[in-house]
Amino acid sequence: MTDITETPFAKLSAEGRLLKPVLSADTHVAGRFGYRGEISFDGPETLLKEVFSVAEAGKPAIGFLAGSIARYETLPKLVETLGPALDAAGKYFIYVADLPQGNRLIIPFGDVKIFTIFIDETSVYNELIDTFYVDKIKLKKFDTSAKLDALADVGLTYSSLSDYKEASYEDGLKIKNAA
Repeated sequence: MTDITETPFAKLSAEGRLLKPVLSADTHVAGRFGYRGEISFDGPETLLKEVFSVAEAGKPAIGFLAGSIARYETLPKLVETLGPALDAAGKYFIYVADLPQGNRLIIPFGDVKIFTIFIDETSVYNELIDTFYVDKIKLKKFDTSAKLDALADVGLTYSSLSDYKEASYEDGLKIKNAA
């Protein structure tokens, strides 16, 4: 059984950043801890919402993380807050409400790369299903942990980089402000 104290979620939990958990427990994959809910990253009003995330016991960083933010400008604060919980090997998908429609950017912060994607009125769950081409009908039969495992398994191996433009954070701001 994997305990949160064996994962990078322990620091976030101790800081009171893990809010409204739908899941904060072992998943069906041995040694994997999953968290679904919200993460506060710049005060209680600035949240990473609809979080889907997993970490392997004993590893220093979150392996897979997806969620949505309202404003692109808060992305550096999110990365700063998560700090060492992110690393170059992880896959991080942040859906941003105020990016121009159709934009898919890879924003590097040091050796950490953030897949930054426009989101509108849909959910992170539906966006992940579309991004990863996962069978929604099959997922409906799964419990919360199994759904997270299915999405994380695909997310951890995701490599369709041709759909994304690599851009600095500043270039992303220019794209956002040009709309």
